[in-house]
Amino acid sequence: MRALTRFAFALFVGMTLCLAAATFVEKAEGTEFAARTIYHSGWFVLWWALLAVSALTVVAGRAVAGRPAAAALHFSFGLILLGALLTFMTARKGYVHLREGRTVNAYFCETSAESRSLPFGLRLDRFEIACYPGTQAPADYLSRVTVVDGQDTRAAVVSMNRVLSYRGYRFYQTSFDEDLRGSILSVNRDPYGIPVTYAGYLLLGFSMIGTLCSKRSGFRRLLRHPLLRRTGCLLFFVFGAYGAAAAPATLSRETADALGRLRILYDGRIAPVQTFARDFTLKIYGKPSYRGFSAEQVLAGWIFYPEQWQFERMIRVGQDTVRRSIGSGKTAALVDFFGTGRDYRLAGMLRLPADRNDSALKAFVEADEKVQLIAMLQSGRMLKLFPVVVGDGVRWFAPTDSVRGLPRGDSVFIKGIFPLLYEAVQSGRDADIRKLIDKTDAFQRERDGERFLPDARLRAELWYNRFDPVSLLCRINLCFGLLAFVRFVWSLAAGRRRRWVEKIFLVPLILSAVALTATLALRSYTAGHLPLSNGYETMLFVAWCVLLIALGLRRRFPIVTASGLLLSGFALLVAWLGMTNPQITPLVPVLRSPWLSLHVSLIMASYALFGLIMLNGTAALIFASVVRSDAAAKRTVLLCRLQLTGRLLLYPAVFLLVAGIFIGAVWANASWGRYWGWDPKEVWALVTLMLYALPLHGRSIVRFRDPLFFHAYCLWAFGAVLMTYFGVNYFLGGMHSYAGAFAFGSALTVTVAVVVVFVLLTVVARVRYKNPVPYSRHRRYPGSGSGN
Repeated sequence: MRALTRFAFALFVGMTLCLAAATFVEKAEGTEFAARTIYHSGWFVLWWALLAVSALTVVAGRAVAGRPAAAALHFSFGLILLGALLTFMTARKGYVHLREGRTVNAYFCETSAESRSLPFGLRLDRFEIACYPGTQAPADYLSRVTVVDGQDTRAAVVSMNRVLSYRGYRFYQTSFDEDLRGSILSVNRDPYGIPVTYAGYLLLGFSMIGTLCSKRSGFRRLLRHPLLRRTGCLLFFVFGAYGAAAAPATLSRETADALGRLRILYDGRIAPVQTFARDFTLKIYGKPSYRGFSAEQVLAGWIFYPEQWQFERMIRVGQDTVRRSIGSGKTAALVDFFGTGRDYRLAGMLRLPADRNDSALKAFVEADEKVQLIAMLQSGRMLKLFPVVVGDGVRWFAPTDSVRGLPRGDSVFIKGIFPLLYEAVQSGRDADIRKLIDKTDAFQRERDGERFLPDARLRAELWYNRFDPVSLLCRINLCFGLLAFVRFVWSLAAGRRRRWVEKIFLVPLILSAVALTATLALRSYTAGHLPLSNGYETMLFVAWCVLLIALGLRRRFPIVTASGLLLSGFALLVAWLGMTNPQITPLVPVLRSPWLSLHVSLIMASYALFGLIMLNGTAALIFASVVRSDAAAKRTVLLCRLQLTGRLLLYPAVFLLVAGIFIGAVWANASWGRYWGWDPKEVWALVTLMLYALPLHGRSIVRFRDPLFFHAYCLWAFGAVLMTYFGVNYFLGGMHSYAGAFAFGSALTVTVAVVVVFVLLTVVARVRYKNPVPYSRHRRYPGSGSGN
């Protein structure tokens, strides 16, 4: 049995390395090559089969020491793999192309493109694109079809996240014809694989709950361990000061605020003008205000006083090459981009081949985007402030749009309001400006503009834009977290504990959690969906999860206060550096699913726990490096206590990741007909799961009973989390990639710094720490007899 156990773990570790390597093969050789030679090859299937059979044989032989929940957990993975094998061998996939009024009773296979008959017919009655109210942004794609089965007919709708199931065939909305008179549906028939796989998912869920709740489980025994004691740590605050100098003309703060409360069609949705002004200022300057002016005042200045603002050095230039070409510093004025003959100084670089992967070219393109944005604003094309009923819907117009065919009253108002505003602004008549802004607001309400953005949501978005505590919270949490972390390690070494210090660090933890909860609630209410649609939002959610976990566990695990502040601070820092609060955009149709929110929430919560485990290991390695060599017994006990903390956090972290991965599979199957596609993000999530599953098997892998090895392993395993979240986005790509959501340089810098710290800590701790007695003999410490 021992030899079989070693063989099973060898296969497990080998598969983990193989999966990681396969993603780089796919990057180099392409998706089709990786699928043909690795994921869909016979040797890959055989490897999984050998792993499943050997592992389940070991589990059956041991019966996991009389723990039925743990046994069921392992067998559920076997059931899931069996379902995947059945899908691989028996499932049929393809697509069917429908045209209005035609009945089709065949589909084309995905692999061979040959036609196969259906036991019934499908007729497309009508294809529709449903848009968000008042916009042209697609909210859903709908194919209204009729199923023709002999003399029986059945009307149905196929859309994103809405599947048509009939006689074992499942149809998913995939694409459509340009003339909107045809639709392409994916076809999937998997009568054996899906039921078996879903049964495995169900057994997996119950067995994870049973493992956490069972009195005989390793998790419950760790909770009762005598080394688990409460313990826990200065005050430091950072404020930034900013001074304003002489500035160009613009509207008063009150008048600009009134302008900001108007509604505008911006980025595919109806938003307050304040949101557009804030994003405009962030895009141009990198901050939501400029020299004491609010974003609304900046926008008004560029609209009404362009002759003054064109000399303002507020266009942030990111690279020396661009700076030299226009003769500016880190910020430039609009006039710097044009020569004496009004020639555009960036034109030469922008004529280079567009496929050049050149950082300098990207910097020129980014600078050009800012110039073009200002030009579009001054032309009036971006100011879509005027809703007009056109046909069955409402269309929003800018003052420079063509108004031919509109009612005379509407066309006169759209074309006449801005000349009146310019006249009132140049004359300095604030009262008249406010009256014209109020008339525009009344025009919007009379044309049903309030329906697209109700007053309550408008006020919420205004509050959200003003609130935005992310930049301040990241600095506060990092400073307090660093001090709390140092204090925690010092208290371990000194053996002293001061409760009043612990309460000091509890204050920023609570305040940060409250502020971030309010931020996410406002963003969720404003956007109309849970804020989990892009990289910025998921980093906020990670920080929020970390803070809540730290508040819940701080009494039992003293390190989580420091870890929670540090980890949430880093998450907020990445969000702040990468996107500086991007605009809130409508969800694309495929993402409008409750499964997605649950999938992302669970995975982000697991990443937060893995971060806490990593910081716990960091503290242990630092402690092992600095404590005197004559305090060996005390050092061993404290390292074991930290190992106990890490093992306890590991159970919910791994189980949350498992749940998140397989709920994501359910969502994928409900959306486009496959629950696993070997996408790099999926593969690296699986690699992360497999790496963190190994320390849970301390009974079988004796090495994990050594506290120093356990902490070093958890430290390095966090690299898989970084690879899953950042590396896939920036390097490997794939369906789940959103590299545009973060600044690559900042993420790469953070990752390199983390790796350097990991190396130094591991080396120093290994040199300094010598366990006086083989760890397996310390039966009273965690790990020697616990684990699966």
